Amino acid sequence: MSVLGKGSLFTPKSIPLIELLPGINNHKTALPNFQRPWIWEPERVRELIVSVAYRYPAGSLLTMPVVSNSFALRPFQGSGDKLEDEPNLMVLDGQQRLTSLYQALYRKEGVEYRGRKFHFYLDIPHLMSDPDGSIDVGEPHFEDALFFVLQEKDGRRIRYLGLKPVYELTTLDDELSAGALPLNLTFDANGELAEWMMNYLSLQAYDDMKQYKQLQKKWGNLVHPWLDLIRNYPFPVVELNADMPLSAICHIFEKVNSQGLPLDVFDLCTAILWAQGFSLNDKWNDVVRDFKSNNLLQMQPLNGTGFLQSLALLDSLEKKRANPKSRLAVGSRKRDLMELDKSTVEKWWKILLDGYKESSAFMMGQGILSERILPYSTMIIPLAAIFADIKNRKGDINAKAAWPKIRQWYWCSVFSQRYSGPVETYSALDFEQVVSWVDGGPEPEAVRTFIFRSDAIQEISSIRNAIYKGVLCLLAQNGAMDFSGGGGLNVQIFHDTQQDHHHIFPTKALKELEISDPRANTIVNKTLISATANRSISGNKPSNYVQNWRDKLGAASYDDILRSHAIDSNILSQDNWQAFIVDRRERLCRMIESVCKGVFQPFTESPDIESEGEQEEV
Repeated sequence: MSVLGKGSLFTPKSIPLIELLPGINNHKTALPNFQRPWIWEPERVRELIVSVAYRYPAGSLLTMPVVSNSFALRPFQGSGDKLEDEPNLMVLDGQQRLTSLYQALYRKEGVEYRGRKFHFYLDIPHLMSDPDGSIDVGEPHFEDALFFVLQEKDGRRIRYLGLKPVYELTTLDDELSAGALPLNLTFDANGELAEWMMNYLSLQAYDDMKQYKQLQKKWGNLVHPWLDLIRNYPFPVVELNADMPLSAICHIFEKVNSQGLPLDVFDLCTAILWAQGFSLNDKWNDVVRDFKSNNLLQMQPLNGTGFLQSLALLDSLEKKRANPKSRLAVGSRKRDLMELDKSTVEKWWKILLDGYKESSAFMMGQGILSERILPYSTMIIPLAAIFADIKNRKGDINAKAAWPKIRQWYWCSVFSQRYSGPVETYSALDFEQVVSWVDGGPEPEAVRTFIFRSDAIQEISSIRNAIYKGVLCLLAQNGAMDFSGGGGLNVQIFHDTQQDHHHIFPTKALKELEISDPRANTIVNKTLISATANRSISGNKPSNYVQNWRDKLGAASYDDILRSHAIDSNILSQDNWQAFIVDRRERLCRMIESVCKGVFQPFTESPDIESEGEQEEV
C-alpha cells in the first residue's frame, strides 16, 4: 500500500453558492463518471434549501482540480447530457446536495425525480406578511413560504393543500397573480428576478407609486434577505491536491460517499481502469443490453461487482496453476478486484461471458424460473467462473458433461445454506474445489460434508430463506405443473400465470377444522400456484377444491398435477391434515436427497418454527 508523503494534502476554503452553481451550469465543475446517480426526492431537496436559507450546517464538499485525463468526467444531472467545456474542478463528495440546489434554484426545468418534474416557489404574500418588517425579528416565515409543485403530464402546475387545489402556476401571469416566486430566478442570471419583482409589486400597488415604494421596501426587508442568504451560503470545501495518487482518491471517495447511494468496488474499478484506457461502465452496459435482449439470466440479477469477482477467480486460479509451488491464493476479495488491470479484464471478459451463458442454461435446468425463487444470487460468482474455466480449457461438450457434479455441489450449497456465510471465502474455495472435482480430484467440501437436518423443511416459513426457495425450484425441476391445468411450469408460464408460493391446505380451512399447527405456514404446506388457481382455492377445504378441479380437468389429470407437486391427492382430498403433513415432508425430503445425497437426519415432532416470513391468508 502506497503511503503519502508529509506535504500538504489539501486546502480548506469556503465557496459561496453564487460561485458553485454557475460552474455546474457552464460545465467548469463536473463529476467523476463513476459517481452513482442523483437520487434525492423533492422533500429532501426542500429540507436542504431550508438549511441553506437559515445558514444551518449542510456538510462540506470534497473537490479536486482537473489537471489530467485520469478520470472520465460527466456533467451534473440536469445541466446537459455531455460536457460542453473542459472542466477545471471535479466534485468527489457533495454531488447529491449540489445537484439538488442546482436543479431547484438555477435551472428552469425544475427538479427531475423518477421521470417527473417538480418546481420550487416562495409564497411572497406569506413572506411579506411578517408584522415585524425584518427577518431577524420574531418567527421566521421562510420555511412556511417554501413549497414545490408537480408538473403534470399536460404541463400544468397546480398548488394543492392536501387534495384541494389552491391555484395554478403554469404561466407567468399565474405566478404573479398568486405571488409565487419561482426559485430558479434566485441567481438572476438574466435579470429576470428584478423584472418579476417589479411586475408583482406593480400588480399589488394598482399603479399607486406611493404604495409601490412601500411594497418595494417590504420586499427589501422580507424577501431579498432570504434570497441573498441563499446566494451567498458559504459551503466549506476541502480541495485535494492535484497530484493525489489515484488509489488514495478512490479510497477517500469510497469513505466519504455516504449521502447518496453507497459505492461498491465496481465503481472504484471503473475509475482505475479508465486511467488505463478501458471503459468498464460502457463495456458492462453492453453486456446488460445483450443479455436482456436475448432473455439470458432473467432468473438471475446482473451485478457488475459479481462479474468482476468471477473474473478475479479465473485469473487467480490460472496464476496458481502456473506456479503450483507458490503461496498464491485463489480469491475475489476487494483487494483482488482493485488490482485487476486492463489486460487482465480484456483477457477474461469473453471467456467469462461464455460462463455466464452456460450458467443461465444450467439454472433454468434446475427449475429456477424467476429471480423471485432464486435461492442465492451470490452463487453466480463461483458458478459462472466454474463454467468459464471448464469451457475455456475443455470445450462445450465437457462443460455439459460436468453438469451432474456441478448440480450436486449447487444443491448441497443451497440446502446447507452455505452462501449465507462469507461469500468471498466460499466462492474461492468452491470454485477451486469444484473445478478440481470435475478434473478427477476429490469431492469439494460442500458435497463431502453435506448433512441435512430434515426438520428445516417443517420449520422454515420465509421465502427469504434459501431452503424455502430451493424446494420451490426443485418442484419446478421435477415437473411441477400449473395448478390450473396449463401444463408443466416454465419461465413463460411462471410469469404469465403469476405463479407464487401459496398454501396447499388453506389456513382458513384449518381454522374451520379446529386445527392449530404452526407448520401450516412452512414450506411443507406451500407450493407454486397461479393467481387464478389460488383464488379458486380461497380458503376452501381441500376436499372441496380438489373435487372442483377434478370435475373441471378430470380426476386422473388433476391427481397428476397434485403428484407433480409432491402431494398425495387421496390424503389431501380427505382433509387429513396430520397425514398430509407427514406424507409431504417425506416426499420433499426424498426430493432433496435425490440431488444432494449425503446424510439426512430424521424428523422430530416438535420443530422450532421460524417466526418471520411472507404469508398469505387463503
